[in-house]
Amino acid sequence: MENQMVEIEELTLEEIINTAVHKAVDAQRAAGERQPKDAFSATEKRLYAYPIIKLKIASDREHIVEIQQNGAPGRSKIVIGLQKSGTRLTPEQIADVLIQDIKAQVAENEHEIETMDKALMTIAGDPYEDIIRLKYFEGKSGEEIAVILSCDPRSVVRHRSHLVGRIAVFLYGVAAVV
Repeated sequence: MENQMVEIEELTLEEIINTAVHKAVDAQRAAGERQPKDAFSATEKRLYAYPIIKLKIASDREHIVEIQQNGAPGRSKIVIGLQKSGTRLTPEQIADVLIQDIKAQVAENEHEIETMDKALMTIAGDPYEDIIRLKYFEGKSGEEIAVILSCDPRSVVRHRSHLVGRIAVFLYGVAAVV
């Protein structure tokens, strides 16, 4: 225990933060690379999450600006964890730790958006590509989509399945086909 404290004291705060951020990002990427049992359902979940993740990125960026302008909020899980480990931080250091943590979350979410944008490019030009936007991003029902696209509701279901399947192949590779 004493050796661990000596090692921690020898590291700068920036090194501690960078190490923690890199470990968190690596763990999230590794978790994201695991293949789901049902690529179709996993793809649908990611499509539903897409607009919410975009909002989360904007919100987190605003939070970073708030911290930069006003300092860190009084209580935070990260700050409490650091204080329990015996590390005493100045308010500026606490703000830096929080900002780095939020930046790591933003980076992870931006990676997901970039991945989904690339996956959505696989259906670009398809006559029914609007089904994805209408269903997953705007929350329209199959019947509403059928009216908007002037087609049969069964066509919406069939084309949606086809489009989600193509996106799933991009996201999960051969595992989505098996």
